Amino acid sequence: MRSKTRKSLRRHHKIVPKSIPEGFEPALLTIADNRRILSLIQAVFFDVGATLLTPAEDEGTTFTLIAERLGITIDPRDVGRQVPLMYELYEQLYEQDDSFWSDDVRAKAIWIEMYEFLASRLSIPHRLQRELAEAVYQYYFSPGAWVPYDDVLPLLDALQARGIRMALISNWDSTLAPIIEGLGMSPYFEAVIASAVVRLHKPMPEIFRLALDRLGIGAQETLHVGDHLSADVEGASAVGITPVLLDRKQQHADYDGLRVTSLAQIEALL
Repeated sequence: MRSKTRKSLRRHHKIVPKSIPEGFEPALLTIADNRRILSLIQAVFFDVGATLLTPAEDEGTTFTLIAERLGITIDPRDVGRQVPLMYELYEQLYEQDDSFWSDDVRAKAIWIEMYEFLASRLSIPHRLQRELAEAVYQYYFSPGAWVPYDDVLPLLDALQARGIRMALISNWDSTLAPIIEGLGMSPYFEAVIASAVVRLHKPMPEIFRLALDRLGIGAQETLHVGDHLSADVEGASAVGITPVLLDRKQQHADYDGLRVTSLAQIEALL
Protein backbone atom coordinates (compact mmCIF):
# COMPACT_ATOMS: atom_id res chain seq x y z
CA MET A 1 0.00 0.00 0.00
CA ARG A 2 1.12 3.52 -0.66
CA SER A 3 -0.26 5.52 2.20
CA LYS A 4 -0.18 4.36 5.76
CA THR A 5 -3.36 3.08 7.31
CA ARG A 6 -2.36 2.98 10.96
CA LYS A 7 -1.54 6.29 12.56
CA SER A 8 0.50 7.52 15.46
CA LEU A 9 -1.59 7.68 18.63
CA ARG A 10 0.41 10.42 20.32
CA ARG A 11 -1.81 12.72 22.36
CA HIS A 12 -2.52 15.96 20.52
CA HIS A 13 -4.58 18.93 21.52
CA LYS A 14 -5.99 21.79 19.57
CA ILE A 15 -4.03 22.78 16.48
CA VAL A 16 -4.82 26.38 15.57
CA PRO A 17 -4.24 27.85 12.12
CA LYS A 18 -1.61 30.57 12.18
CA SER A 19 -3.76 32.90 10.07
CA ILE A 20 -6.90 33.56 12.10
CA PRO A 21 -9.47 36.17 11.06
CA GLU A 22 -9.61 39.20 13.34
CA GLY A 23 -11.88 38.70 16.30
CA PHE A 24 -11.22 34.99 16.78
CA GLU A 25 -9.66 33.67 19.95
CA PRO A 26 -7.59 30.49 19.54
CA ALA A 27 -9.25 28.97 22.59
CA LEU A 28 -12.62 29.30 20.90
CA LEU A 29 -11.76 27.46 17.70
CA THR A 30 -14.35 24.68 17.83
CA ILE A 31 -16.98 23.47 15.41
CA ALA A 32 -19.68 25.44 17.25
CA ASP A 33 -17.77 28.74 17.37
CA ASN A 34 -16.11 28.83 13.96
CA ARG A 35 -18.94 29.70 11.61
CA ARG A 36 -17.20 32.85 10.44
CA ILE A 37 -13.87 31.20 9.71
CA LEU A 38 -15.57 28.29 7.97
CA SER A 39 -17.74 30.65 5.93
CA LEU A 40 -14.56 31.84 4.20
CA ILE A 41 -13.79 28.41 2.78
CA GLN A 42 -13.58 28.23 -1.00
CA ALA A 43 -11.46 25.09 -1.37
CA VAL A 44 -11.00 21.76 0.38
CA PHE A 45 -7.81 19.70 0.28
CA PHE A 46 -7.95 16.01 1.11
CA ASP A 47 -5.50 13.36 2.23
CA VAL A 48 -6.03 10.08 0.34
CA GLY A 49 -5.17 6.85 2.18
CA ALA A 50 -7.57 6.13 5.10
CA THR A 51 -9.34 9.39 4.23
CA LEU A 52 -10.76 8.92 0.72
CA LEU A 53 -9.50 5.46 -0.27
CA THR A 54 -9.20 2.13 1.47
CA PRO A 55 -7.95 -1.25 0.17
CA ALA A 56 -10.61 -3.13 -1.80
CA GLU A 57 -9.81 -6.25 0.25
CA ASP A 58 -8.36 -6.57 3.71
CA GLU A 59 -4.61 -6.98 3.70
CA GLY A 60 -4.72 -10.49 5.11
CA THR A 61 -6.81 -11.70 2.18
CA THR A 62 -4.65 -9.89 -0.37
CA PHE A 63 -1.41 -11.22 1.07
CA THR A 64 -2.82 -14.77 1.19
CA LEU A 65 -4.10 -14.74 -2.40
CA ILE A 66 -0.85 -13.37 -3.81
CA ALA A 67 1.11 -15.94 -1.80
CA GLU A 68 -1.05 -18.70 -3.27
CA ARG A 69 -0.18 -17.55 -6.79
CA LEU A 70 3.46 -18.08 -5.87
CA GLY A 71 2.74 -21.56 -4.50
CA ILE A 72 2.85 -20.46 -0.86
CA THR A 73 0.06 -21.66 1.43
CA ILE A 74 -0.75 -19.51 4.47
CA ASP A 75 -3.80 -19.00 6.66
CA PRO A 76 -5.34 -15.52 6.23
CA ARG A 77 -6.18 -15.53 9.93
CA ASP A 78 -2.47 -15.84 10.70
CA VAL A 79 -1.77 -12.95 8.35
CA GLY A 80 -4.41 -10.85 10.08
CA ARG A 81 -2.79 -11.45 13.44
CA GLN A 82 0.61 -10.31 12.13
CA VAL A 83 -0.49 -7.22 10.19
CA PRO A 84 -0.64 -5.00 13.31
CA LEU A 85 3.00 -5.87 14.00
CA MET A 86 3.89 -4.87 10.45
CA TYR A 87 2.32 -1.47 11.04
CA GLU A 88 4.14 -1.10 14.33
CA LEU A 89 7.32 -1.46 12.28
CA TYR A 90 5.99 1.15 9.87
CA GLU A 91 5.36 3.60 12.71
CA GLN A 92 8.89 3.08 13.99
CA LEU A 93 10.35 3.76 10.55
CA TYR A 94 8.05 6.73 10.02
CA GLU A 95 8.94 8.28 13.37
CA GLN A 96 12.65 7.84 12.65
CA ASP A 97 12.52 9.56 9.26
CA ASP A 98 9.36 10.37 7.35
CA SER A 99 11.26 11.86 4.42
CA PHE A 100 11.13 8.55 2.53
CA TRP A 101 7.75 9.69 1.26
CA SER A 102 9.57 12.28 -0.87
CA ASP A 103 11.21 9.64 -3.04
CA ASP A 104 9.74 6.72 -5.02
CA VAL A 105 12.74 4.47 -4.49
CA ARG A 106 12.88 5.01 -0.74
CA ALA A 107 9.11 4.67 -0.36
CA LYS A 108 9.22 1.35 -2.18
CA ALA A 109 12.09 0.17 0.01
CA ILE A 110 10.02 0.84 3.15
CA TRP A 111 7.04 -1.15 1.89
CA ILE A 112 9.22 -4.01 0.69
CA GLU A 113 10.86 -4.12 4.11
CA MET A 114 7.45 -4.25 5.76
CA TYR A 115 6.11 -7.01 3.53
CA GLU A 116 9.30 -9.03 3.99
CA PHE A 117 8.89 -8.58 7.73
CA LEU A 118 5.32 -9.88 7.48
CA ALA A 119 6.47 -12.84 5.41
CA SER A 120 9.14 -13.67 7.99
CA ARG A 121 6.57 -13.53 10.79
CA LEU A 122 4.56 -16.13 8.85
CA SER A 123 7.61 -18.42 8.56
CA ILE A 124 7.67 -18.15 4.77
CA PRO A 125 11.04 -19.40 3.47
CA HIS A 126 13.58 -16.60 3.18
CA ARG A 127 14.21 -17.32 -0.52
CA LEU A 128 10.55 -16.50 -1.27
CA GLN A 129 10.10 -13.47 0.95
CA ARG A 130 11.44 -10.87 -1.47
CA GLU A 131 9.42 -12.22 -4.39
CA LEU A 132 6.25 -12.17 -2.34
CA ALA A 133 6.95 -8.67 -1.03
CA GLU A 134 7.51 -7.37 -4.55
CA ALA A 135 4.30 -8.99 -5.80
CA VAL A 136 2.23 -7.46 -2.98
CA TYR A 137 3.81 -4.07 -3.57
CA GLN A 138 3.02 -4.24 -7.30
CA TYR A 139 -0.59 -5.23 -6.60
CA TYR A 140 -1.31 -1.86 -5.01
CA PHE A 141 -0.32 -0.07 -8.25
CA SER A 142 -3.72 -1.02 -9.66
CA PRO A 143 -6.80 1.18 -9.25
CA GLY A 144 -8.69 -2.05 -8.64
CA ALA A 145 -6.81 -2.51 -5.38
CA TRP A 146 -8.57 0.54 -3.94
CA VAL A 147 -12.12 1.73 -3.32
CA PRO A 148 -13.48 5.01 -1.98
CA TYR A 149 -15.21 4.88 1.39
CA ASP A 150 -19.00 5.04 1.17
CA ASP A 151 -19.06 8.66 2.37
CA VAL A 152 -16.57 9.94 -0.24
CA LEU A 153 -18.43 10.34 -3.53
CA PRO A 154 -21.55 11.91 -1.97
CA LEU A 155 -19.35 14.57 -0.34
CA LEU A 156 -17.32 15.22 -3.48
CA ASP A 157 -20.52 15.57 -5.51
CA ALA A 158 -21.99 17.97 -2.96
CA LEU A 159 -18.89 20.15 -2.78
CA GLN A 160 -18.55 20.21 -6.56
CA ALA A 161 -22.20 21.25 -6.91
CA ARG A 162 -21.55 24.15 -4.53
CA GLY A 163 -18.51 25.31 -6.48
CA ILE A 164 -16.04 24.31 -3.77
CA ARG A 165 -12.65 23.68 -5.36
CA MET A 166 -10.80 20.50 -4.40
CA ALA A 167 -7.30 19.05 -4.45
CA LEU A 168 -5.42 16.06 -3.07
CA ILE A 169 -2.24 16.18 -0.99
CA SER A 170 -0.94 12.75 -0.08
CA ASN A 171 2.17 11.01 1.12
CA TRP A 172 2.08 8.56 -1.78
CA ASP A 173 4.32 7.36 -4.58
CA SER A 174 4.01 8.17 -8.28
CA THR A 175 1.05 5.80 -8.74
CA LEU A 176 -1.41 8.19 -7.08
CA ALA A 177 -2.57 10.12 -10.15
CA PRO A 178 -3.11 6.95 -12.26
CA ILE A 179 -5.06 5.37 -9.40
CA ILE A 180 -7.30 8.41 -8.98
CA GLU A 181 -7.85 8.52 -12.75
CA GLY A 182 -8.53 4.78 -12.91
CA LEU A 183 -11.18 5.14 -10.22
CA GLY A 184 -12.88 7.88 -12.24
CA MET A 185 -12.24 10.50 -9.56
CA SER A 186 -9.93 12.87 -11.44
CA PRO A 187 -12.69 15.30 -12.51
CA TYR A 188 -13.25 16.30 -8.90
CA PHE A 189 -9.73 17.60 -8.30
CA GLU A 190 -7.83 20.56 -9.73
CA ALA A 191 -4.55 19.18 -8.40
CA VAL A 192 -3.35 15.73 -7.38
CA ILE A 193 -0.14 16.13 -5.41
CA ALA A 194 1.80 12.98 -4.54
CA SER A 195 4.76 13.47 -2.24
CA ALA A 196 7.16 11.30 -4.22
CA VAL A 197 6.39 13.20 -7.43
CA VAL A 198 6.96 16.69 -6.03
CA ARG A 199 9.72 15.46 -3.68
CA LEU A 200 8.03 17.06 -0.71
CA HIS A 201 6.04 15.32 2.00
CA LYS A 202 3.55 16.11 4.71
CA PRO A 203 3.84 17.69 7.23
CA MET A 204 6.33 19.91 5.34
CA PRO A 205 4.67 23.33 4.86
CA GLU A 206 6.05 23.49 1.32
CA ILE A 207 3.74 20.77 0.03
CA PHE A 208 0.69 22.63 1.34
CA ARG A 209 1.94 25.90 -0.13
CA LEU A 210 2.40 24.12 -3.45
CA ALA A 211 -1.26 23.09 -3.43
CA LEU A 212 -2.34 26.64 -2.59
CA ASP A 213 -0.22 27.98 -5.44
CA ARG A 214 -1.60 25.48 -7.94
CA LEU A 215 -5.15 26.56 -7.13
CA GLY A 216 -4.21 30.22 -6.73
CA ILE A 217 -6.06 30.40 -3.43
CA GLY A 218 -5.27 31.69 0.04
CA ALA A 219 -4.75 29.60 3.15
CA GLN A 220 -7.64 31.29 4.99
CA GLU A 221 -9.97 30.17 2.21
CA THR A 222 -8.92 26.54 2.47
CA LEU A 223 -9.84 23.51 4.57
CA HIS A 224 -7.66 20.40 4.75
CA VAL A 225 -9.18 17.06 5.74
CA GLY A 226 -7.00 14.14 6.80
CA ASP A 227 -6.64 11.41 9.38
CA HIS A 228 -3.09 11.99 10.60
CA LEU A 229 -2.42 14.36 13.47
CA SER A 230 1.10 15.24 12.40
CA ALA A 231 1.03 15.00 8.62
CA ASP A 232 -2.42 16.51 8.12
CA VAL A 233 -3.40 18.59 11.14
CA GLU A 234 -0.04 20.05 12.09
CA GLY A 235 1.10 20.34 8.48
CA ALA A 236 -1.96 22.27 7.33
CA SER A 237 -2.05 24.44 10.42
CA ALA A 238 1.58 25.48 9.92
CA VAL A 239 0.66 27.40 6.76
CA GLY A 240 -2.64 28.82 8.01
CA ILE A 241 -4.95 26.25 6.42
CA THR A 242 -7.84 25.20 8.65
CA PRO A 243 -7.38 21.49 9.46
CA VAL A 244 -10.12 18.97 10.10
CA LEU A 245 -9.15 15.66 11.68
CA LEU A 246 -11.02 12.71 10.20
CA ASP A 247 -11.24 10.19 13.04
CA ARG A 248 -13.02 7.24 11.45
CA LYS A 249 -12.07 4.80 14.22
CA GLN A 250 -12.74 7.35 16.98
CA GLN A 251 -9.24 7.02 18.38
CA HIS A 252 -8.81 10.72 19.14
CA ALA A 253 -11.84 11.73 21.18
CA ASP A 254 -9.55 13.93 23.31
CA TYR A 255 -8.57 16.07 20.31
CA ASP A 256 -10.38 19.37 20.74
CA GLY A 257 -9.89 20.95 17.33
CA LEU A 258 -12.18 20.45 14.36
CA ARG A 259 -12.85 16.72 14.28
CA VAL A 260 -15.30 14.54 12.37
CA THR A 261 -15.84 10.79 12.35
CA SER A 262 -17.30 10.67 8.84
CA LEU A 263 -16.88 12.74 5.70
CA ALA A 264 -20.65 13.10 5.71
CA GLN A 265 -20.14 15.71 8.44
CA ILE A 266 -17.86 17.93 6.34
CA GLU A 267 -20.52 19.65 4.23
CA ALA A 268 -22.34 20.79 7.37
CA LEU A 269 -19.22 22.70 8.44
CA LEU A 270 -19.23 24.89 5.35
